Amino acid sequence: MAVSTQNIGRIANTLSEGLRVRHIANFGLITCNSTDDPNEVLSRSALAEFDQIPILEESRITGVLERKARVPRPLDDSVLVSADEHLGGFIFTLKHQPYRLVVDGTAIRGIVTWSDLLKTPVLLFAYSLLANLELLMNAAIMKKYGDDDRWVKELDSKEQKFINGRSKRLEKENLLLPAIELADFAHKAKVIQTPFLSRLDFDSDLAKLVKLRNSVAHVHKVVRNDADLHRFVEQLETTMAWTKALSRTKPGSRTKR
Repeated sequence: MAVSTQNIGRIANTLSEGLRVRHIANFGLITCNSTDDPNEVLSRSALAEFDQIPILEESRITGVLERKARVPRPLDDSVLVSADEHLGGFIFTLKHQPYRLVVDGTAIRGIVTWSDLLKTPVLLFAYSLLANLELLMNAAIMKKYGDDDRWVKELDSKEQKFINGRSKRLEKENLLLPAIELADFAHKAKVIQTPFLSRLDFDSDLAKLVKLRNSVAHVHKVVRNDADLHRFVEQLETTMAWTKALSRTKPGSRTKR
């Protein structure tokens, strides 16, 4: 029996609802004083690994000393985020502002930076996005083709042989799964490309999704620099775009970008 897209949406929300900024933030701020010379602060060996240093004035954070700018930056709402902000929405804002000071209760108590996207809660969020998308793909295929495995005929002979091989290996162990559970992500995407996801950049999008799916468990090995981290976030955005497209698409219709 196929799971409805509405129920799938509820599952996804349940998975990501509990993930908040506080789960990746760094609390216990390392600060400098407002009267300190910026160049002297940035030369301190104890602060060498920090690119943003909150400025303390009479027990209150009043700004941030940014290593690249080398001058104090006054506080404004663009550098603040609530500790209870949903992680799923917040992740994508870091492309435009690579750090935020974290407000917990009524005070600034922490900081979250670009590199914190490599932490386990973000990987859990990424996995839940991919799992949600794959459930939607399964539902779309089953809605069009029914509960049997007729959809496999949409694949080429090599892909069909691959899925059949997996099925036979399981049968030897007295295990049985439908083809939809044995197919790779790319197989399912190929089947729903038309009419569900007919779009000019389908191949490019699919490549991003496959890379994200393959790397999410090994992101620490895959992400080596700032450009890799940008690609990781871009892959998450593509996953969300596909999820929205599948959530609102009915069999027989075409999606437009």
